[in-house]
Amino acid sequence: MPNWILRFIKFVRDLQSRVSRKWSVRTTRKAGVPPNLREICERYGEDVIGLTLASGHTPRAKELQTIYATDESVEHARTWLSECAKSRQLRERITFSLEIVVVLLILGEILLSLWDGHLQSQNFDKQEQVLTNLQNSSAATAETLTSLQSATESMNTILQMQLDAARKSEVQAERSAKAGEASASTASEGLHISQRAYVHLTASLLKPPAAGEKVHPIVTIANVGHTPALDVSDLLFFTTVPASTTIKTARDIASAYPENGPAHSLFTLPSGQTSTMQTDAQGPYLQSTVDQITNGEAVLYVFATSSYKDIFNQPHHTEICGFYQPKLNILAACAEYNKSD
Repeated sequence: MPNWILRFIKFVRDLQSRVSRKWSVRTTRKAGVPPNLREICERYGEDVIGLTLASGHTPRAKELQTIYATDESVEHARTWLSECAKSRQLRERITFSLEIVVVLLILGEILLSLWDGHLQSQNFDKQEQVLTNLQNSSAATAETLTSLQSATESMNTILQMQLDAARKSEVQAERSAKAGEASASTASEGLHISQRAYVHLTASLLKPPAAGEKVHPIVTIANVGHTPALDVSDLLFFTTVPASTTIKTARDIASAYPENGPAHSLFTLPSGQTSTMQTDAQGPYLQSTVDQITNGEAVLYVFATSSYKDIFNQPHHTEICGFYQPKLNILAACAEYNKSD
């Protein structure tokens, strides 16, 4: 691929990043959300704010409670969510448009390579016909003009060199055709990567563990790709184990424990859409169990998996692990465990 196309692709990607950042800042400045409320919303993110507004209960965090202080603060939170959604949609449109430009450039390069190979093939046919005519003429001249034998031999040598050059041209044309096929394969793979579905999982707790109450883990399934995710199947399970237990062992215990969340039936998740699944413990937690979690002697792990296919019929699998941090009252990600393909 020519260097100018590679430089242009890099320029387009840099432009995409700068436009996305500038638009995000510009959109944020337009909304009339108070700075203190905006800081809270940006700290907790769209998922937590959206869940807080949708659940209709009083959150444990005091900062989130300010959202319900007045009707005006609730409306500001909703305005902030709308602002984030519009900004994200515009960034996605810009990204998609720039990606189409890159794909069109690659396809143009492929067509130029194929056309160049076609022209070289036509030139070779014409040269071969000319050389054949010259050979016939040389043979006739050798039979009738024996006195010019040495000159004829020299001419034959020149013609042989031209034939060799023509064969080399044919080899070069074949190489160009193969290069065009490789470029087409690269473009197809790039289109698959840019247009396939990407399923993202986010785990949280409905509320912190408390004595005499059940634990309610919730997982949000979001398709952040550009096309639908097909045959989506999800699974949610959790357990509380001693702090010395490894993540792998905790997962084995959680997957075999009766408190498993049932797998969802196969369904289709459109691009940009979300789905949720939740489960709860069979019985309320004892005070001793809650104390162990609070003191760090035990850890509450939540696991979730999602298997799906993209529109290119390629299978994918996403799996996450989260563990409860009492001091921060959040489910932190198990970075060394989470995986996605």
